Amino acid sequence: MTALVIAEHDHATIKPATLNTVTAALACGGDVHVLVAGANAAEAGKAA
Repeated sequence: MTALVIAEHDHATIKPATLNTVTAALACGGDVHVLVAGANAAEAGKAA
């Protein structure tokens, strides 16, 4: 199974709830993709 996590961020870092969601998705097995969207989200994208 593949999971898609839509990241919540503050334009610089990924919010802790998103990191928890990624951890849970990894525990389920399969691929995990994280979507980091928004203006000036490059730094948050690097953190993902």
